[in-house]
Amino acid sequence: MRTSLWSSLVGTIRSWLDRLLWRGPTPALTLYPKCVEDLLTIMAQARDNGTTVKVVGGSFPTSPAPGDILVSLQYMDRLLGLDTNNKTVMVEPGMKLSTLSSLLGTINLSIDLAGRVPDLTILDCVAVGGPGLGCGETGLGSSILQVEVVTAKGELASWNWDTNTRQMGGLVGGLGMLAVVIAVTIKCCPLVMVSEISYLSSVREVVDTWSMVHRTSNHQQITWFPFTELVIISHTSNLDKLSFAVSQSRLNMFLTEASEWVATIIRRLNIVMFSSVPMLSSVLARVQFISLWTAARYRSDHAHHPAHFLPPS
Repeated sequence: MRTSLWSSLVGTIRSWLDRLLWRGPTPALTLYPKCVEDLLTIMAQARDNGTTVKVVGGSFPTSPAPGDILVSLQYMDRLLGLDTNNKTVMVEPGMKLSTLSSLLGTINLSIDLAGRVPDLTILDCVAVGGPGLGCGETGLGSSILQVEVVTAKGELASWNWDTNTRQMGGLVGGLGMLAVVIAVTIKCCPLVMVSEISYLSSVREVVDTWSMVHRTSNHQQITWFPFTELVIISHTSNLDKLSFAVSQSRLNMFLTEASEWVATIIRRLNIVMFSSVPMLSSVLARVQFISLWTAARYRSDHAHHPAHFLPPS
Protein backbone atom coordinates (compact mmCIF):
# COMPACT_ATOMS: atom_id res chain seq x y z
CA MET A 1 0.00 0.00 0.00
CA ARG A 2 2.82 2.38 0.91
CA THR A 3 4.65 1.51 -2.32
CA SER A 4 1.52 2.22 -4.38
CA LEU A 5 0.96 5.55 -2.60
CA TRP A 6 4.60 6.54 -3.05
CA SER A 7 4.52 5.64 -6.77
CA SER A 8 1.36 7.71 -7.23
CA LEU A 9 2.95 10.69 -5.46
CA VAL A 10 6.14 10.46 -7.53
CA GLY A 11 4.09 10.20 -10.74
CA THR A 12 2.06 13.29 -9.82
CA ILE A 13 5.17 15.34 -9.01
CA ARG A 14 6.85 14.24 -12.24
CA SER A 15 3.74 15.21 -14.25
CA TRP A 16 3.72 18.66 -12.62
CA LEU A 17 7.42 19.14 -13.37
CA ASP A 18 6.90 18.13 -17.00
CA ARG A 19 4.12 20.71 -17.37
CA LEU A 20 6.10 23.34 -15.50
CA LEU A 21 9.19 22.92 -17.68
CA TRP A 22 7.17 22.64 -20.91
CA ARG A 23 8.48 19.23 -21.81
CA GLY A 24 6.76 18.16 -24.97
CA PRO A 25 6.91 14.81 -26.74
CA THR A 26 10.40 13.94 -27.91
CA PRO A 27 10.63 13.77 -31.72
CA ALA A 28 12.00 10.66 -33.34
CA LEU A 29 14.87 12.65 -34.83
CA THR A 30 16.05 16.25 -34.63
CA LEU A 31 18.51 17.59 -37.20
CA TYR A 32 20.45 20.85 -37.05
CA PRO A 33 21.70 21.97 -40.48
CA LYS A 34 24.36 24.68 -40.43
CA CYS A 35 24.13 25.76 -44.07
CA VAL A 36 21.79 25.63 -47.05
CA GLU A 37 23.59 22.60 -48.49
CA ASP A 38 22.90 20.61 -45.31
CA LEU A 39 19.23 21.60 -45.45
CA LEU A 40 18.88 20.61 -49.12
CA THR A 41 20.45 17.22 -48.39
CA ILE A 42 18.06 16.57 -45.51
CA MET A 43 15.01 17.54 -47.57
CA ALA A 44 16.12 15.42 -50.52
CA GLN A 45 16.58 12.34 -48.33
CA ALA A 46 13.23 12.91 -46.62
CA ARG A 47 11.52 13.32 -49.99
CA ASP A 48 13.07 10.07 -51.29
CA ASN A 49 12.03 8.20 -48.13
CA GLY A 50 8.54 9.70 -48.00
CA THR A 51 9.20 11.11 -44.53
CA THR A 52 7.40 14.14 -43.11
CA VAL A 53 9.69 17.04 -42.19
CA LYS A 54 8.81 19.86 -39.81
CA VAL A 55 11.14 22.87 -40.09
CA VAL A 56 11.32 25.27 -37.12
CA GLY A 57 13.47 28.13 -35.93
CA GLY A 58 14.18 26.54 -32.57
CA SER A 59 12.82 29.33 -30.33
CA PHE A 60 9.10 28.51 -30.28
CA PRO A 61 7.69 25.42 -28.45
CA THR A 62 6.63 22.70 -30.91
CA SER A 63 4.92 19.32 -30.57
CA PRO A 64 5.93 17.17 -33.54
CA ALA A 65 3.86 14.14 -34.44
CA PRO A 66 5.40 10.68 -33.88
CA GLY A 67 7.62 9.74 -36.80
CA ASP A 68 8.24 13.33 -37.91
CA ILE A 69 11.75 14.58 -38.53
CA LEU A 70 12.24 17.90 -36.78
CA VAL A 71 14.67 20.21 -38.57
CA SER A 72 15.80 23.15 -36.45
CA LEU A 73 17.47 26.07 -38.22
CA GLN A 74 18.71 27.66 -35.00
CA TYR A 75 22.35 27.27 -36.07
CA MET A 76 21.74 29.00 -39.40
CA ASP A 77 22.06 32.40 -37.72
CA ARG A 78 24.62 34.35 -39.74
CA LEU A 79 24.52 37.92 -40.95
CA LEU A 80 24.53 37.65 -44.75
CA GLY A 81 24.56 41.28 -45.79
CA LEU A 82 24.21 44.85 -44.58
CA ASP A 83 23.56 47.89 -46.78
CA THR A 84 23.89 51.03 -44.69
CA ASN A 85 23.02 53.33 -47.61
CA ASN A 86 19.65 51.68 -48.29
CA LYS A 87 19.22 50.63 -44.63
CA THR A 88 18.62 46.95 -45.36
CA VAL A 89 19.96 43.81 -43.72
CA MET A 90 19.93 40.18 -44.86
CA VAL A 91 20.10 37.43 -42.24
CA GLU A 92 19.68 33.69 -41.97
CA PRO A 93 16.42 32.38 -40.43
CA GLY A 94 17.96 31.16 -37.16
CA MET A 95 19.10 34.58 -35.94
CA LYS A 96 17.19 35.83 -32.90
CA LEU A 97 15.47 39.20 -32.87
CA SER A 98 17.58 40.38 -29.90
CA THR A 99 20.82 39.43 -31.69
CA LEU A 100 19.77 41.27 -34.86
CA SER A 101 18.70 44.26 -32.79
CA SER A 102 22.07 44.38 -31.00
CA LEU A 103 23.99 44.18 -34.29
CA LEU A 104 21.95 46.98 -35.84
CA GLY A 105 22.25 49.08 -32.70
CA THR A 106 26.01 49.41 -33.23
CA ILE A 107 25.31 51.51 -36.35
CA ASN A 108 22.25 53.33 -34.92
CA LEU A 109 19.70 51.26 -36.82
CA SER A 110 16.86 49.05 -35.58
CA ILE A 111 14.02 46.86 -36.83
CA ASP A 112 10.45 48.16 -36.65
CA LEU A 113 9.47 46.59 -33.31
CA ALA A 114 8.45 48.23 -30.05
CA GLY A 115 7.22 47.23 -26.62
CA ARG A 116 7.45 43.79 -25.04
CA VAL A 117 8.52 41.36 -27.77
CA PRO A 118 9.12 37.59 -27.47
CA ASP A 119 12.71 36.86 -28.47
CA LEU A 120 11.97 34.54 -31.39
CA THR A 121 14.20 33.58 -34.27
CA ILE A 122 13.42 35.29 -37.59
CA LEU A 123 11.95 32.04 -38.98
CA ASP A 124 9.63 31.47 -36.01
CA CYS A 125 8.61 35.12 -36.01
CA VAL A 126 7.61 34.94 -39.67
CA ALA A 127 5.98 31.51 -39.38
CA VAL A 128 3.74 32.09 -36.35
CA GLY A 129 2.88 35.69 -37.18
CA GLY A 130 5.04 37.18 -34.49
CA PRO A 131 5.09 40.69 -33.03
CA GLY A 132 4.27 43.44 -35.49
CA LEU A 133 3.42 41.01 -38.30
CA GLY A 134 0.25 41.18 -40.35
CA CYS A 135 -1.58 44.03 -42.03
CA GLY A 136 -0.69 47.67 -41.70
CA GLU A 137 2.13 50.01 -42.60
CA THR A 138 4.28 49.34 -39.54
CA GLY A 139 5.83 46.31 -37.91
CA LEU A 140 8.26 43.62 -38.95
CA GLY A 141 5.83 42.18 -41.52
CA SER A 142 5.85 45.34 -43.62
CA SER A 143 9.64 45.61 -43.17
CA ILE A 144 10.36 42.27 -44.89
CA LEU A 145 11.42 43.15 -48.41
CA GLN A 146 12.45 39.76 -49.78
CA VAL A 147 12.87 36.13 -48.72
CA GLU A 148 14.96 33.31 -50.13
CA VAL A 149 13.14 29.98 -49.80
CA VAL A 150 13.37 26.28 -50.58
CA THR A 151 10.13 24.85 -51.99
CA ALA A 152 8.76 21.37 -51.31
CA LYS A 153 10.38 20.18 -54.55
CA GLY A 154 13.79 21.30 -53.32
CA GLU A 155 13.97 24.30 -55.63
CA LEU A 156 15.52 27.61 -54.59
CA ALA A 157 13.34 30.68 -55.11
CA SER A 158 13.35 34.38 -54.28
CA TRP A 159 10.06 36.06 -53.32
CA ASN A 160 9.11 39.69 -52.67
CA TRP A 161 5.88 41.62 -52.16
CA ASP A 162 5.91 43.18 -55.63
CA THR A 163 6.09 40.05 -57.78
CA ASN A 164 5.02 37.27 -55.37
CA THR A 165 2.20 38.82 -53.35
CA ARG A 166 0.24 35.58 -52.85
CA GLN A 167 3.30 33.58 -51.83
CA MET A 168 4.46 36.25 -49.39
CA GLY A 169 0.96 36.54 -47.93
CA GLY A 170 0.89 32.78 -47.34
CA LEU A 171 4.41 32.72 -45.95
CA VAL A 172 3.94 35.42 -43.31
CA GLY A 173 1.97 33.76 -40.51
CA GLY A 174 1.63 30.55 -42.51
CA LEU A 175 3.30 28.30 -39.88
CA GLY A 176 6.03 27.37 -42.33
CA MET A 177 3.73 25.21 -44.47
CA LEU A 178 4.39 27.01 -47.76
CA ALA A 179 8.20 26.89 -48.05
CA VAL A 180 11.37 26.81 -45.97
CA VAL A 181 12.90 30.25 -45.45
CA ILE A 182 16.69 30.33 -45.78
CA ALA A 183 17.31 34.11 -45.85
CA VAL A 184 15.31 37.26 -45.09
CA THR A 185 15.99 40.83 -46.25
CA ILE A 186 14.59 43.41 -43.82
CA LYS A 187 14.20 47.17 -44.14
CA CYS A 188 15.72 48.94 -41.12
CA CYS A 189 14.84 52.26 -39.52
CA PRO A 190 16.88 54.78 -37.51
CA LEU A 191 17.36 53.83 -33.86
CA VAL A 192 15.39 56.14 -31.57
CA MET A 193 15.60 55.54 -27.83
CA VAL A 194 12.37 55.68 -25.85
CA SER A 195 11.25 56.52 -22.34
CA GLU A 196 8.76 54.37 -20.49
CA ILE A 197 6.26 55.44 -17.82
CA SER A 198 4.06 52.91 -16.01
CA TYR A 199 1.27 53.38 -13.50
CA LEU A 200 -1.62 51.46 -11.95
CA SER A 201 -5.19 52.03 -13.08
CA SER A 202 -8.53 50.22 -13.22
CA VAL A 203 -10.32 48.50 -16.08
CA ARG A 204 -13.24 50.92 -15.81
CA GLU A 205 -10.99 53.96 -15.96
CA VAL A 206 -9.12 52.58 -18.97
CA VAL A 207 -12.39 51.96 -20.83
CA ASP A 208 -13.73 55.42 -20.02
CA THR A 209 -10.58 57.36 -20.92
CA TRP A 210 -8.92 55.23 -23.60
CA SER A 211 -9.87 57.60 -26.42
CA MET A 212 -7.61 60.20 -24.78
CA VAL A 213 -5.03 57.93 -23.14
CA HIS A 214 -3.87 56.23 -26.34
CA ARG A 215 -2.97 59.62 -27.87
CA THR A 216 -0.55 60.60 -25.12
CA SER A 217 2.34 58.32 -26.26
CA ASN A 218 3.67 56.39 -29.24
CA HIS A 219 2.91 52.94 -27.81
CA GLN A 220 0.83 51.66 -24.94
CA GLN A 221 0.72 48.32 -23.19
CA ILE A 222 -1.92 47.12 -20.73
CA THR A 223 -1.29 44.27 -18.29
CA TRP A 224 -4.58 43.13 -16.79
CA PHE A 225 -4.98 41.49 -13.41
CA PRO A 226 -8.16 39.37 -13.92
CA PHE A 227 -8.99 38.81 -10.23
CA THR A 228 -9.46 42.52 -9.55
CA GLU A 229 -10.00 45.75 -11.46
CA LEU A 230 -6.28 46.54 -11.46
CA VAL A 231 -4.26 47.00 -14.65
CA ILE A 232 -0.74 48.20 -15.38
CA ILE A 233 -0.54 50.82 -18.13
CA SER A 234 2.89 51.41 -19.72
CA HIS A 235 3.39 54.37 -22.05
CA THR A 236 6.37 54.44 -24.41
CA SER A 237 7.41 57.69 -26.08
CA ASN A 238 10.26 58.49 -28.44
CA LEU A 239 13.06 60.63 -27.04
CA ASP A 240 14.03 63.60 -29.18
CA LYS A 241 17.29 65.52 -28.99
CA LEU A 242 15.89 67.95 -26.45
CA SER A 243 14.61 65.23 -24.13
CA PHE A 244 16.67 63.84 -21.29
CA ALA A 245 16.50 60.39 -19.74
CA VAL A 246 19.10 58.28 -17.97
CA SER A 247 19.71 54.66 -18.87
CA GLN A 248 19.01 52.01 -16.25
CA SER A 249 21.79 51.23 -13.83
CA ARG A 250 23.09 47.66 -13.62
CA LEU A 251 21.27 47.19 -10.32
CA ASN A 252 18.02 48.45 -11.82
CA MET A 253 18.40 46.15 -14.82
CA PHE A 254 19.12 43.18 -12.55
CA LEU A 255 16.05 43.89 -10.40
CA THR A 256 13.89 44.27 -13.53
CA GLU A 257 15.07 40.97 -14.99
CA ALA A 258 14.71 39.22 -11.62
CA SER A 259 11.11 40.45 -11.24
CA GLU A 260 10.23 39.32 -14.77
CA TRP A 261 11.87 35.94 -14.15
CA VAL A 262 9.82 35.47 -10.97
CA ALA A 263 6.64 36.39 -12.87
CA THR A 264 7.46 33.82 -15.58
CA ILE A 265 8.08 31.02 -13.06
CA ILE A 266 4.89 31.86 -11.16
CA ARG A 267 2.92 31.85 -14.41
CA ARG A 268 4.15 28.34 -15.19
CA LEU A 269 3.29 27.18 -11.68
CA ASN A 270 -0.13 28.76 -12.03
CA ILE A 271 -0.85 26.86 -15.24
CA VAL A 272 -0.03 23.62 -13.43
CA MET A 273 -2.04 24.48 -10.30
CA PHE A 274 -5.08 26.12 -11.92
CA SER A 275 -7.24 23.02 -12.40
CA SER A 276 -6.26 21.21 -9.19
CA VAL A 277 -5.84 24.01 -6.60
CA PRO A 278 -7.89 27.05 -7.73
CA MET A 279 -7.46 28.96 -4.44
CA LEU A 280 -3.67 28.72 -4.65
CA SER A 281 -3.90 29.73 -8.31
CA SER A 282 -5.59 32.98 -7.29
CA VAL A 283 -2.80 33.76 -4.81
CA LEU A 284 -0.11 32.98 -7.38
CA ALA A 285 -1.80 35.26 -9.92
CA ARG A 286 -1.64 38.12 -7.43
CA VAL A 287 2.06 37.49 -6.80
CA GLN A 288 2.65 37.39 -10.55
CA PHE A 289 0.93 40.75 -10.95
CA ILE A 290 3.04 42.27 -8.15
CA SER A 291 6.20 40.98 -9.85
CA LEU A 292 5.18 42.51 -13.18
CA TRP A 293 4.33 45.81 -11.49
CA THR A 294 7.73 45.78 -9.74
CA ALA A 295 9.51 45.25 -13.08
CA ALA A 296 7.47 48.06 -14.67
CA ARG A 297 8.37 50.49 -11.86
CA TYR A 298 12.09 49.75 -12.25
CA ARG A 299 11.84 50.48 -16.01
CA SER A 300 9.91 53.74 -15.57
CA ASP A 301 11.55 57.11 -16.31
CA HIS A 302 14.62 55.59 -18.00
CA ALA A 303 15.90 55.51 -21.58
CA HIS A 304 15.41 52.14 -23.29
CA HIS A 305 15.73 50.44 -26.65
CA PRO A 306 12.29 50.58 -28.32
CA ALA A 307 11.93 46.77 -28.15
CA HIS A 308 12.03 44.94 -24.83
CA PHE A 309 12.86 41.33 -25.65
CA LEU A 310 11.53 38.57 -23.38
CA PRO A 311 11.78 34.75 -23.44
CA PRO A 312 9.09 33.26 -25.75
CA SER A 313 7.63 31.16 -22.90
